[in-house]
Amino acid sequence: MKFVKENENVERYVDNIFSVVRAAKADPKGINATAGCLYNEEGKLFTYRSVYDQEKQITPIQRASYASSPAGNDAYIEAITRFVLEDKVDNHHRTMATPGGTGAIFAAMRMCLDEGDTVLYPEISWGNYKVMAAEMNLKTMTYDIYDLNDLFSKLDMFPSKVFLIVNSPCENPLGHSYSLKEWEQIKEKLVSLNKEVILLCDIAYIDYAHDDPKGFFTLFNDIPDDLLVLIAASASKAFSYYGQRIGALIAIHNDAGYLDHFINLSSRLARATWSNLSNAAMLNITEVLNNHGEEYLNELSQAKKMLKKRTDLFIRQAEECGLKLYRFSDGFFVTMEMDNNEVRDAFHQKLIDHHIYTIKVNRGIRVGLCSLPLKTVDGLAKKIKELM
Repeated sequence: MKFVKENENVERYVDNIFSVVRAAKADPKGINATAGCLYNEEGKLFTYRSVYDQEKQITPIQRASYASSPAGNDAYIEAITRFVLEDKVDNHHRTMATPGGTGAIFAAMRMCLDEGDTVLYPEISWGNYKVMAAEMNLKTMTYDIYDLNDLFSKLDMFPSKVFLIVNSPCENPLGHSYSLKEWEQIKEKLVSLNKEVILLCDIAYIDYAHDDPKGFFTLFNDIPDDLLVLIAASASKAFSYYGQRIGALIAIHNDAGYLDHFINLSSRLARATWSNLSNAAMLNITEVLNNHGEEYLNELSQAKKMLKKRTDLFIRQAEECGLKLYRFSDGFFVTMEMDNNEVRDAFHQKLIDHHIYTIKVNRGIRVGLCSLPLKTVDGLAKKIKELM
């Protein structure tokens, strides 16, 4: 007797990230580079004053109240869409509130794919793509994020519907970001396929990228009818609001009527899964964006500078001591290159034995510089290299 569906994955589920996180927190000597959250220079979770000062104004009744619909409060949807797209998208678009970026990705997969369909995502990537695909009985295929020719050859293998995940900028775990020229090539390839294509842009960490990270959005103003663009945005990351689980799924298409239909179906999916989101979280983010946006952006700028000092220092010292890293652009993490996963496993355990806690990824070890004060980052690359 197992009392679950026949095709359910019944292997014992162990979340390797949270198990290592627990070990790191229990070690008084530990260097905890496991976190996917931004910490300040005092080693505490970084929070935006503009966000949490406003949260204090939310009344108990507002906190206790349901949101206005499964798709989210209208004011939040308007504010978060404006914040994410920055008026770069003139094409038709619609938005649904989701429980973090994870909820947006889940909704996209669940809405667009049937059992047995294939998800194409980066070979070295956030592990939850694979977990979600397995839960929905989807097939998976991966591509080399650094090699567009590999991506394009994989796209040619799809006989019909294509579902492509691109996590850029600030890819988790590599910190890779596609240039505008590379985005133009990706779009050109997707258009040339002449088949139904869903492009899911996971932009969870985009607000911590530099230069013009949202410039590629303008490419979606001129797309064919057989291309649907979905953007999975994370207010959890953008506003250091991790535990509140708030985000958005933004759909872009030429046909406004189709988008209304898509969001209507998505709302039913929301009702059948998470049912309702945090009313207080949506009220708060709406207030911040509508009335305290400049204050928030000033704090965000300081957070980005703090993070960049850490990544610049670690990468420079890694180069000096010969520690091999995957090519990095922006983001919370850098990742060490490993020849294979057996070597990775052995070295990951050796790091733990020496009180350095990191996260294993495919053919690499992720170092969460987002969580380490600059004084801890200084010399860390050399320590790791010496252990090799």
